[in-house]
Amino acid sequence: MRKLFLILSLVFMGNILLASNALFEKANKFYAEQRYEDAIALYDSIQQKGLQSTALFYNLGNAHYKLQSWAQSILYFEKTLKINANHEDALHNLALTQLKIVDKIEAIPLLFFQKWINSIIAFFPIDSWAVFCIIFLWLGVVFFAIRKLTDLQLPKHLFAILIICSALTFVFSNSQHTQKTQQKTAIIFSSSVVIKSAPSFSANDIFSLHAGSKIRITDQIGEWIHIQLSNGNKGWMLKENCREI
Repeated sequence: MRKLFLILSLVFMGNILLASNALFEKANKFYAEQRYEDAIALYDSIQQKGLQSTALFYNLGNAHYKLQSWAQSILYFEKTLKINANHEDALHNLALTQLKIVDKIEAIPLLFFQKWINSIIAFFPIDSWAVFCIIFLWLGVVFFAIRKLTDLQLPKHLFAILIICSALTFVFSNSQHTQKTQQKTAIIFSSSVVIKSAPSFSANDIFSLHAGSKIRITDQIGEWIHIQLSNGNKGWMLKENCREI
């Protein structure tokens, strides 16, 4: 019975993938014909099946860009980069789209070593760092066993190097995992949002944000979320005014 269920599940998933591939190709055809709204409708139908990919999100970003829907375009370019932080075309198109929106938020500059560490962490996807971690750890265990169980004279410091490499790759993998799962980011979708000093309509107005701006969600109380911008500004706003990346 379990084997039959597995076979039926695989057949079902295969049919979904085949149907989605057909929809994706049709959506791409609509895009090439400049039928951007029709293309978006088909791309969205693929999303509703629970399927995600860099190609899908990137194409959605481009289609919304053609319709001058800047907030939607930024959202999907950001979704593309959430899967693949080194997607050069998405990075380029995101920068172009950000020139179209009202808010020009300058991020607090990072120190040299922070930029260097971030570039290393983003160099490989999370799965690759996890594989490297396991490989270094396995090599360390093998090295330790060889030294203890045989007469081979291997460099003593090699074990320490392998364990350090395993620890570093674990940190890099965990850092990416934390960024993707625990750090919530979103894009403002309302044309204008007043940011409050507290989660209340009667609280003082601090500043305003407009469609397309990226925020980081740090807390939530009911329908209110506490946000932080890349320039350090903080405040409260209603969650309904944004969409999570």
